[in-house]
Amino acid sequence: MEPISSDEMGILDTNCEYHGLSRIQLMENAGKALADEVRKRFDGGRVLVVAGRGNNGGDGFVMARHLGDFEVEVYLLGRKNEIRTAEARKNFEILEKSECYIKEIKDSSMFPELDGDIIVDAILGTGVKGKLRGIERKAVEEINSTECFRVAVDVPTGLDPDTGDTEFAVEADLTVTFHRPKAGLLSERARRYVGELVVSEIGIPDYFEKLVGVGEVKYAYRRHSSGHKGQHGKILVIGGGEYTGAPALTAMASLYAGADLVTISCPETVSDVISSFSPNMIVRPYTGERLNPDAIGEIDPYIERSDVVVIGMGIGKDDETLDGVREILRRADRIVIDADALHAIADPFENRVILTPHEGEFERVFNPEKSWNSSMKTREQWVRKMAERINATIVLKNPHDIISDGRRIKINKTGNAGMTVGGTGDVLAGVIASFFALTGDPFISASSGAFVTGMAGDIVYEKMGYNFTAMEVAETIPSAIKVSLDF
Repeated sequence: MEPISSDEMGILDTNCEYHGLSRIQLMENAGKALADEVRKRFDGGRVLVVAGRGNNGGDGFVMARHLGDFEVEVYLLGRKNEIRTAEARKNFEILEKSECYIKEIKDSSMFPELDGDIIVDAILGTGVKGKLRGIERKAVEEINSTECFRVAVDVPTGLDPDTGDTEFAVEADLTVTFHRPKAGLLSERARRYVGELVVSEIGIPDYFEKLVGVGEVKYAYRRHSSGHKGQHGKILVIGGGEYTGAPALTAMASLYAGADLVTISCPETVSDVISSFSPNMIVRPYTGERLNPDAIGEIDPYIERSDVVVIGMGIGKDDETLDGVREILRRADRIVIDADALHAIADPFENRVILTPHEGEFERVFNPEKSWNSSMKTREQWVRKMAERINATIVLKNPHDIISDGRRIKINKTGNAGMTVGGTGDVLAGVIASFFALTGDPFISASSGAFVTGMAGDIVYEKMGYNFTAMEVAETIPSAIKVSLDF
């Protein structure tokens, strides 16, 4: 079974809630799965559940309820009013009403002697950050000192879920993890801590792994209260020539998505027109009427000072222009390629690249003969194959966007028919660039950017119907981000 990272699992949990499968349902299923694994091995006995104050503890509370015919004791590390999540609090309250024995361990000196048949580590799971300290470290010491059969919930406390590294962790006889194994559990160095590994299904449909949701946005978007100008993204938009509005839309969308500084590099012949769109944009012209290799020297300083380069909006696709694009693609580390610049793609990339073609552009670049490979049953498979071939992330703009990095696939279902209006693709490229500057992760940036842009379009549709403009979508990006973060 393919492993999953703790970040991917966190995003999936959030998206399950967004798509209607609540965390409390998942917690109920996880706790029941834990109880079932205990019942497979024991007919009865004394079960000690050592629970943390997060959702790992919540899984333990549900497990305790499902083992009502066992002799169950629950030890909460901290006070009940410190339980951090609504789901865990709800299950703790149910447990209190069931007259289960519960003891709050408010500091390390309060630990009783743990004497039972089975002891359950429901302390941290994937929530481990750095070395264990304080009451959590004391709890692990006490668990490891017992002669009980030790069960770890999801991940033994103290074990890094992604690498399997640890300085000190619960040494479990059985680890019950959920949905898919966390990568660290499969490492050789983790074996002595994991014991027997069981992967339990908790009701997450396989298709939910493909669906983009607010989880990607919550992961990708960040603001630092003590940050300085430029810390949240410096974007360089290289565009303009045949069209002037396209690069302006991309730049404004980047600003609305949270970038601190956005510079447009464009031909001098159109720089005044582009500057007139907004005083928020920095416009830096280069000599000539269109992009060509001779202009690279003038653009280079801005590439070096930028976190992400977005290229292609309105530049045209004559041979000299595409030669200039290819030179820029070799120089920038993080790039979003859109529109005309897509025609410059040839060899696999060695840098981090996101492509944003619509259906027609995708076919012209990757399937010019329109000869879909008969072994490729869906567009998803074809997008993934092409992404793997060129070592980039592709966003195929569709009524349902298809996103792939050559390994994973995501489907974004936000957006509506009003977004066929010209310019929304330019907006999408700008939003993706802003997330790319924050995360450096092409796949997450592409997924979150597609989701937010589509949601902005949906918000505009609710207000105006289908007849809106790309600029109105761009102006609604902050609202879409806020809705996502507030979910």
